[in-house]
Amino acid sequence: MAERRFSLNWKLMAVLLCATLAAVGIWLGGSFLGRVLIEKGYLQESARQKRVLALCASFQDYVVQHQVASTSLEAIGQWNRENPYARLTIQGRDMMITSNRNGADMVGTANGFVVRVGEDADYAYQSAVLFTDGAYQTTIYETSQRHLYALTKMIALSVAAAVFLIIILGYNSRVIRNIRKLQRQVGQVSRGDLIKKIHPTTRDELGQLAADVDAMRLSMIDKLHREQQAWQANTQLLTAISHDVRTPLTALMGYLELLEEPEELTAAQQQTYLRICQSKAEQLRDLTEELFGYFLVFGQPEPEVHLETMDAGTLLEQLLGEHNAELRQRGFLVEAGGTEDTCPIQVDVQHLCRVFGNLYSNIQKYADPGKAVTVDVQITKAGAHIRLANWRNADAGRVESTKIGLQTCKKLTAAMGGVFQAALSGNLFVVELTLLAAPGETSA
Repeated sequence: MAERRFSLNWKLMAVLLCATLAAVGIWLGGSFLGRVLIEKGYLQESARQKRVLALCASFQDYVVQHQVASTSLEAIGQWNRENPYARLTIQGRDMMITSNRNGADMVGTANGFVVRVGEDADYAYQSAVLFTDGAYQTTIYETSQRHLYALTKMIALSVAAAVFLIIILGYNSRVIRNIRKLQRQVGQVSRGDLIKKIHPTTRDELGQLAADVDAMRLSMIDKLHREQQAWQANTQLLTAISHDVRTPLTALMGYLELLEEPEELTAAQQQTYLRICQSKAEQLRDLTEELFGYFLVFGQPEPEVHLETMDAGTLLEQLLGEHNAELRQRGFLVEAGGTEDTCPIQVDVQHLCRVFGNLYSNIQKYADPGKAVTVDVQITKAGAHIRLANWRNADAGRVESTKIGLQTCKKLTAAMGGVFQAALSGNLFVVELTLLAAPGETSA
């Protein structure tokens, strides 16, 4: 079962939701707790009464000390500013004065005046205060609990905001920590340290990236392993070919030394030795072709080409005709089809000869002599298309092949701007070679 992955966007949304819920919960819980503590402690009857009596005594002393009249709004307001957590209501003679921290004001008659009561109401105390112009009923409200309520809500809001930021910053720190860890691991891979495995630590895009980097690390290890195997195989191939070159070369030199003394040999022996020398020379040619192919495929990035504009019909008739004649001499049945059309093509004649040499050499090695080898040539304004098809010998699969010849043909054809394709379907082996027309000729 595939591991379920979560997007970083969804994770961030979930963290934001959790942080918001936690912050709101802390703010509501803190406000409720502060309210309970204030009501259970600060708002006890004895404590409230003590505070309001102290305010009453303070106001009475202020009135006596400063000779305040009931209509001295500025003086009354000054006392209220010095005691911001108190409110005053002075009643008498069909008038009412109210005062708070912002100052005193005469608001009208006292008819209908009601003192608020209840759990959240300001604590009030009524008494007669002797002003310079007489005694007036004065109500003092103690309002300090409002400040405490606001303070507890502010503290709860601050704590909630701090928790919100801590949760968000904690999540960001974790993401950044994972990114830095992955950065260090990628740096190790870039420095060539392919031993340490990269373990995905999360199930999101970063985890997927870590898995991809680890897959890249394994791919690099596999590539290096295959390159090492290829290097070893190529080294063994070069060693084997070098050894194979020495064997026919030594035999060829030996028979040539014998042929230097013709008086000691009969005519039949001379013909036999010449055929042997020819055979050894062909072996050397095949081996040198294989060495050239190896160097072309593995030794240099691109072969050097010298393009010439040639007539496709004339060139292919000459090259293919020579190879077809050689096949017939060796007992192969060749069915060659051509065309009288012509088209200028740009090719490197030496490379093209090498391509056809490799192809016809493979036919001699692997084709079934009992079945026809078909050679078809089609020439159009776009270029020349050559198709070689042969049936493989039943023993061809047991003959060891390096496939360098076909790779050489493909690389040389591509260097000339052509297309090379080879396919095996059952025992039918087909090669198709396309040589493009010279520039400016396709539109002619």
